[in-house]
Formats: sequence, structure tokens, C-alpha cells
Amino acid sequence: MRGPTPARTRFRRSLRRGETDAEHRLWSRLRDRRLAGFKFVRQEQIGPYIADFVCREARLVIEADGSQHAENDHDARRDAWLHQRGYRVLRFWNTDVMTQTDAVVATILAALPPSPRVRGEDVEPLAGFDVSPKGEGEGAIPDETPPESPPHPRLPPRIADGKVGKALSPQAGRGGEHP
Repeated sequence: MRGPTPARTRFRRSLRRGETDAEHRLWSRLRDRRLAGFKFVRQEQIGPYIADFVCREARLVIEADGSQHAENDHDARRDAWLHQRGYRVLRFWNTDVMTQTDAVVATILAALPPSPRVRGEDVEPLAGFDVSPKGEGEGAIPDETPPESPPHPRLPPRIADGKVGKALSPQAGRGGEHP
């Protein structure tokens, strides 16, 4: 039989109502296409398994796990089953989601393909908010390109320079030279 069964639907709804604090925090960043326009769903059934979060178009599964999942044989079989069907699985510890949310979201974003849409694509401008008659103001195309933004403090630089490129982490490359 295809399609959801009432029992499975009730079960998934109970999972959503009983979500952990980490799942709630991560869902607040993933819902409503908030992450680069990708649609995520939560407590989604994939075959015999239920994933915490799934982006179907990118075939990416996100799991927020507690310590009971450390070296779990069931999770290893589940991940192998998902990999065979073309899914990638990212697992994050609940403590990491709670204490390093931005880093977790950046990792998820890096695992996604280029964004399916640009912010504001296919959206009509609001009345009265067009470009001014002189071509200036909100919505105008600037004459010169804006200066490049500074690098993110917790992400490695995109182009390695002599100091930071050889370092093990971005923090290791900061400060004075050491012999």
C-alpha cells in the first residue's frame, strides 16, 4: 500500500510534539526555506526509517543525536541503507547544536548544492519601493562594487595565504609569529 498510514502519521506527529531542544533550535534555522531557499521537512519517513530533517531535493538527511547514538549499530545500518538510495547523512550531537548552532548550520549549508533560488527571485517589488527617478535609493544598482566583506572568524579562509594556509585551524594562524 502506498501513502501514509494513520498510525505512522500519528507517530510522526508525536515525534514533532516531543522534539528535543536541539531539534527545536535546528528546526528554527531550517524551516520555511530559511537556509538558502532549500525546503526541509522534519520527522520524515524514508523507507522503514524516520529522519529528523530531510531536504528531498538535495537528498540530505540531518540527524540531531544524543549520546545514546554513539557507535550505534542500528544507526550504522540505517546510514548504509540511506547511502545506497542516494542520501547523504549528517549527524550532529545535541550539545553541538545547542552550543555551536552557527557552525552546525554552516556545515549543513556547505553540504548543500548551490542554492536553488536567489533571495527575491520571482518576487515583484512592493508598490512605492522601486528605484528613484534619479536611479538612486533602495533597489538601485550601485556604480561601484562594494568592498569585500572580512573573512568569517570561525571558517578557514577561501584562499590560503602564507600564514593561515599552513595552520591547522583559523585560530592557530592568528597572533604573532612563533619560531
